[in-house]
Amino acid sequence: MSGVSGVDDGLGVALGDVVAGLRDGSRAPALSAAAGRGGDVVWAGAVGAPARAGTDGGPTPEHAFRIGSITKPMVAVAVMRLVEEGKVALHDPIGAHLPDAPAADATIAELLSHTSGLPAEPAGAWWERAGGSTWEQIVASGLPRLVAPGTRYHYSNVGFAVLGRLVEVARGRAWDEVLRDELWAPLGMTATGRVPAGPHVRGYAVHPHADLVHDEPVADYLAMGPAGELWSTPSDLVRFGMWLACHDTLGAAGDAVLPVPARRLMTAPRVVVDEPGAAWTGTYGLGVRVRKDLLDLPGEGSVPVRTVGHSGSVPGFTADLRVDVGSGDAVAVIGSSTGGFGDGTGLLAALRGVRPDVGRADAGRAGAGGGVGAGLPELTGAWYWGPVPFTLRPEGDRLVLAGTAGGRATEFVPGGTPRTWVGVTAGYWQGETLRPVEQEGRVVALDVGTFCFTRSPYAPEVEIPGGHDGVGWHAL
Repeated sequence: MSGVSGVDDGLGVALGDVVAGLRDGSRAPALSAAAGRGGDVVWAGAVGAPARAGTDGGPTPEHAFRIGSITKPMVAVAVMRLVEEGKVALHDPIGAHLPDAPAADATIAELLSHTSGLPAEPAGAWWERAGGSTWEQIVASGLPRLVAPGTRYHYSNVGFAVLGRLVEVARGRAWDEVLRDELWAPLGMTATGRVPAGPHVRGYAVHPHADLVHDEPVADYLAMGPAGELWSTPSDLVRFGMWLACHDTLGAAGDAVLPVPARRLMTAPRVVVDEPGAAWTGTYGLGVRVRKDLLDLPGEGSVPVRTVGHSGSVPGFTADLRVDVGSGDAVAVIGSSTGGFGDGTGLLAALRGVRPDVGRADAGRAGAGGGVGAGLPELTGAWYWGPVPFTLRPEGDRLVLAGTAGGRATEFVPGGTPRTWVGVTAGYWQGETLRPVEQEGRVVALDVGTFCFTRSPYAPEVEIPGGHDGVGWHAL
């Protein structure tokens, strides 16, 4: 096992054992993985036969692999940046921007969530091995509509070819050049690209009944590239995953790529990924898979955890990226075998199984410079909604409003205007605005989605919607 580690020896051994077990079980010629915590990559390791990439040694964590459909959430980020700039809107029909697009009446949001009604693949031979289609070929092929847009989830590689074309037309250059400048460089993803940026491994098909392999081609995907053409390393994927799940330490630099509310929108479930005859555990957001994973933890049994990320496969390679939404723990695994290795849940369980603060929902969220609440003592502390006590506390890049009697807290992130915050936790105040109410230059109340919070129950010095009792607080 070749690797680097910023965690204690016990955790490093546990993670390495999981990766070795995945390779033994799958017989993948090479397997590479990384883990992140607290916004940083804390461990990376690789195991396998010689990489056949200009070196006689085995793979290292710096060797790139093809990541298949993990390309999709990155393309989705480029689309969401267009949305943030007002160049497109999620509810726009794609035909308003690409008149020749298949499924021109499907919205951008439907394409991002695989509900456009388009088929999974383009017309013609198996494009992932034979090579992709040009945009003109996709348009001329007259792809059928399987269902009306918005009807149901149906995974579509073609849909992301359309979204990649949207990015290219809007930006006037190739989609991967846009990602290089707008996503990879700001996030420090130096090993990610449409072609390998450095050492890389070869992909194989592994014979199911013998220790034999078959070379897999690396075809040119042309206009289908946005569906799954990228190369990367697990460390780069972990950096991307923690940022996407808003557990990065980039602060303003990360928000400049895409602000937290937009990332939260991407990772919110929009459609159930339904499998007939089985209880569903997966959903899809805007270019992002959102799962309810079961982690087998020693002494705890199967523990449900919500994760965001994506999986990917192209001939010769499979990949998986998962981030625990609550803790921010992230793992990525990539293998050089068409048959795959399973998924990253075992690695995520190993990472969580030895953490000292299991179950702490907001671990690892410290932001630069003390976080958003460091300079806002007039906002934080005790508040009352009528007679009900709450606390507002800073936590990394957000404010958290919680009832002191329990119940689910609501997280707020900076809004689009100064001195406003927007709720991002699913529940009553999701999407609602928190703003301070000032009186003679000091904050005397909070307006949270029109609800009035005061420093004492129905504070007499504050104008309360509906007014005060004429005699104030009094005994019966």
